[in-house]
Amino acid sequence: MKNYNFLIRIQFIVLFVFIISTSIKAQNIITHLEYLAHKITYDTHPPSTFDELQNERHELRSKFLKIINLYPLPEKTPLNAKYVGERIDLGDCYFQRVVFESRPKIYVAAHLYIPKNAIAPIPAVLYVPGHDQRDQNRAHARTYAANGFVALALPMVGEEGKFGVGWGRCGEYGPVDGHFNWLNTGYSAIGPAVWDGVRAVDFLVSLTDSTGEKLVKEDKIGMAGLSGAAARTLWTTIVDTRISCAVVNQGVTAISGYQEPRGISSTCDIHLFYNSFGVSYGELYSLIAPRPLLIQNGTLDHLFQHPKPVINYFNEIYKLYGESDHFSYKLWEQGHGYTPNIWNAENEWIDKWLRQGNSPLTINDELFNTELTCFPDGQPSDVQNTEVLFTLPTPKWHIKRESDFETFKNTLLNHLKEDVIRTAFLDIDVSAKKKDLYKSEQYNIDEIDLLVDSGKIIHKGYFFYKQGEKRKTIVLVSQTNVNRGELENLYQKRYASRNINLYCTEITGTGSNPWTNENHYYLYDRFAMIIGHTKTSLQINDLIAAEIVMTQEESVDPSNIYFWGQGTLAVPVMYAAVADSNISGVILENIKDKHIGITSIKESECSTAIINILKYANIPQVASLIYPRKLVLAGQHHEGFEWTKGIYKMLNN
Repeated sequence: MKNYNFLIRIQFIVLFVFIISTSIKAQNIITHLEYLAHKITYDTHPPSTFDELQNERHELRSKFLKIINLYPLPEKTPLNAKYVGERIDLGDCYFQRVVFESRPKIYVAAHLYIPKNAIAPIPAVLYVPGHDQRDQNRAHARTYAANGFVALALPMVGEEGKFGVGWGRCGEYGPVDGHFNWLNTGYSAIGPAVWDGVRAVDFLVSLTDSTGEKLVKEDKIGMAGLSGAAARTLWTTIVDTRISCAVVNQGVTAISGYQEPRGISSTCDIHLFYNSFGVSYGELYSLIAPRPLLIQNGTLDHLFQHPKPVINYFNEIYKLYGESDHFSYKLWEQGHGYTPNIWNAENEWIDKWLRQGNSPLTINDELFNTELTCFPDGQPSDVQNTEVLFTLPTPKWHIKRESDFETFKNTLLNHLKEDVIRTAFLDIDVSAKKKDLYKSEQYNIDEIDLLVDSGKIIHKGYFFYKQGEKRKTIVLVSQTNVNRGELENLYQKRYASRNINLYCTEITGTGSNPWTNENHYYLYDRFAMIIGHTKTSLQINDLIAAEIVMTQEESVDPSNIYFWGQGTLAVPVMYAAVADSNISGVILENIKDKHIGITSIKESECSTAIINILKYANIPQVASLIYPRKLVLAGQHHEGFEWTKGIYKMLNN
């Protein structure tokens, strides 16, 4: 039986050592992310009635397709299936290499196994590998064929027939090595993998026997896999309802279940989704119901711990359908990998639902020697870039009159509220802990701890003010640890004589809560995205929290609060003002006109990523939503803001 790849074990050890070495610095951020993950997991409850369940399904399915960037579903173009080489007689079945196109020039390099002496139509199984490659898993597909199933084995994500950054081991290195704006564009490694699976089902149902009869029984198609393939199986089965039963092995946990070491940092991207709607794994996976589903986990599997909230959710959903026997959960005392227990249970489940359990499946793990690659002459020269083909272009907004702007504003605001910075439009849980540091006739200084989400993350700050009437207040976002001396000097020179208050605060990713470890993608960014956040969107919420705290100060005029952000921190300042109309205006200093994605694991300071934003607009378009409030572009700013200036000029005329 196959064990987890040795090199991957080494990778886990390296990650473990690294994470332990940075755990003290990361604790405040990680504690906050864990708190938000726990809320999504345990504050999400299944519907209480069947009618409620049915009413939720359509909207939930639409959300899921948007999450994996398959909304709307792509057009089903010709498969252009071609067989490679000769058909091989393996004694109990035939083996054939085949290539088809899931989209034009996006190739799927598959292995087809057809049982001998089968009377059509017969059931079929779509088998997918996780980290282990297709060729290492051929015993599984052959076993199904030896027992009377048509079996189609797909390659691992990115193995053969794919071009585009991130198509290595399960696609998990894309945003790091690829310089591609995955988060901003909403591109997900899940979408293309799922679409390959949907088109694989199309290929299966297109097969015929020697008499021209349909070879595959269309209501008897199963899908199975382990680890990354468990996620592929779940996601694909949700999208393609022709898959009538599924087995997912060692790939299920709750959002709150990703724990280090060997948790979120060691998981393939195909498990992790941009949770812009704040949904749980239980909600999404339950879209498979009421079709038969077996989930298997290991007690010693440190990659996928604590799946119980998902399992409990499933049990309730299948009860509502009156099909409790269609769901089964098995827990084995083992680590991560195939064992006889898992393989046998998978075979029994497939046999039960696709052949009525009329005979046990005999495992055939005898390997065979033949050419396995589907591209013996190398990758085809016309293969298309997968990210480019699966990424929608940012719309170009042409606004010539005020009515155009109102339509644009309402449309973009709805997108921001729905699946970009959704939580910024919800109530922010914030309080403040204050300490008097200095009092004089000229001005006072308070130290303010900003306690966000019940104090799960704390941001240090200083407030310089005069007692008496309520005054205009500038909120400055600190790029480093807040320095009282420097701030006091700034206040005395620029604001004290003008009767303006100054509040400077850290936010997530700055000061005492840095987003600085070199492996930030594996830990912070991945954990943040499955709770629907990026560093920037967390910063937006922090800034709205700061505005709420300032409005409670006796010396602050709540209708006269301005925010000032510099460089990359000008971006969350801008979005906070869009989401919070109580912010009177913004000073955006040295702001760039384009969102910057994760470009290197050593350049976390270069990231202003926000989930899905480039599906709808870029920074200059979002900035225009601040109108009619004051927007000041200070220092160096880029030509894209000519668009924003044009909007302000048109609306002010």
